[in-house]
Amino acid sequence: MAGPEAQQEPGFYPRINATMVKEPRYANLIVSIVGKCISNDGSSMMLETGDGQQVRIVHEGAMEPGQQTAYVEIVGCVTEDFVQHFVCRPMGDEFDLETYNEMIMLQNTKYQNITFQDEYITA
Repeated sequence: MAGPEAQQEPGFYPRINATMVKEPRYANLIVSIVGKCISNDGSSMMLETGDGQQVRIVHEGAMEPGQQTAYVEIVGCVTEDFVQHFVCRPMGDEFDLETYNEMIMLQNTKYQNITFQDEYITA
């Protein structure tokens, strides 16, 4: 399990869904989370992910005009029960969140030994 002693490998960003934001192993890690933008008030956005749950993304300023699509990928740091936005990538207006969520579930269970650093693998 990740802790203060574990260091995240540069360029290594676990792909997670909204439910996983609350898992202790992702606390203070930089992650990738893809979802549909439900609302954006300029300082935070609500994102619905493939597990049907929502997560708050905290960011400074509005998304850049070129990045305002229905689906986005957020790379940011998990902090308490939200993700602190670092990068927002447009994913277009059509994206299959269900299939993406299935991939995330496989990466975080059956195939975690090939997609995670050893210190982040759960039993």
